[in-house]
Amino acid sequence: MATSSFTYYPTDKYLADQFRYGVKPTHPNNTFIASRARLESSLAWTREEIQNNMHDECLLRLSEHDVQALETAAESFEETGIGLSDISSENFLLPDNLAARLTAISDKCYHGRGFVVVNGLNPTKLGPKRNVVIYAGIAAYVAPQHGFLDKSHKRVLCHVVNAAPRQSENSNAGKSPGFTDGPLAFHTDNCEILSLFSLDMASEGGQTYVSSAYQLYNELVEKRTDILQTLADHWVLDTFTDYTKNPPIVRPMLHVSDTHDEDYEGGRNSPHVIFTYSRFPMAGFKGRTRNSALPPVTTAQIEAMDTVQYLLSRNAVALPWHKGDMVFLNDMAIMHAREPFKEGGDLQRHLLKFYLRDPKQNWPIPATARQHWDTIYGPNTMDGRREEEWCIRYEEGQEDNWMSNG
Repeated sequence: MATSSFTYYPTDKYLADQFRYGVKPTHPNNTFIASRARLESSLAWTREEIQNNMHDECLLRLSEHDVQALETAAESFEETGIGLSDISSENFLLPDNLAARLTAISDKCYHGRGFVVVNGLNPTKLGPKRNVVIYAGIAAYVAPQHGFLDKSHKRVLCHVVNAAPRQSENSNAGKSPGFTDGPLAFHTDNCEILSLFSLDMASEGGQTYVSSAYQLYNELVEKRTDILQTLADHWVLDTFTDYTKNPPIVRPMLHVSDTHDEDYEGGRNSPHVIFTYSRFPMAGFKGRTRNSALPPVTTAQIEAMDTVQYLLSRNAVALPWHKGDMVFLNDMAIMHAREPFKEGGDLQRHLLKFYLRDPKQNWPIPATARQHWDTIYGPNTMDGRREEEWCIRYEEGQEDNWMSNG
């Protein structure tokens, strides 16, 4: 049964008290993960390893010439009248050198350290429409396939804002953690490549942190395979909405495939692993309480989630980004978190978000995650087509329809 101390925000002291690293595994059926190998991948890194070379491996600085080329490409694209859903490297034309550097981000996300920050744009100068066009144009070189972010499976662009100043106190009580000014626990967005574009930053706080879920996996392989087993079990995830439209989701938080591929980053002796992980569907958040009709959160699940938070926090690094920067992040292997923030005056935190995928990478998706992948990256019409909606400006209340928000 769940304990009263289980909340979305675990305190550092609570995590330290609860974390029993190296104790005898307690999972009743610890066979699925028992023989798993470590992930021999550059996506598995410690804080010390990533800090030494972060700016060389994970940062792409745009020169003034690069920025001008992006603005010229955006202007030319807009003149064609082509819709944003059809933007590509063939109609958003860039100089060869810049195109090659942007394309290389894909390999760094899938086979490097798992994230890259693109630095050097000025969103205030560009304006709402031009910001989106340039963002989509850059994404077309990195990972050209878009995923749906909303529960209706229509929208491919999300605005991440603090909804509290824009909503009444009662309506804000039901917001998910991503749309408040509070901290976010480590989580994934349940996509392939998560991308964020910072249009504006908070006046204080709001730092984003990243940590390697592959390193987490390796540490648990050595010490606590029972926790890996728990994460690989099927969890009943609350959607906090009308169940006739969005019923509870049943799936693992850790997906492991038994197949191996010589071309895969981990090599023939490493399993295919991805995470789709969040505390939110299990712990709830403020006005959103887990439905009592659902299976109660177990002690093993609580221990697993607290251990994930504890180990990821130990290896976390601050994302080196500022206003005008974009990040492209392997959401299957890297988790992210956020510190609380304050807003004041004209400083209102505002991010754009894409779910992306590079089909050329052919990343193996374990069977337990394929249905979700098909839902966000596949067709959304009865005749097998995709119809996408692009929301250029933030619309009040739209955050209530996003699928994953912390």
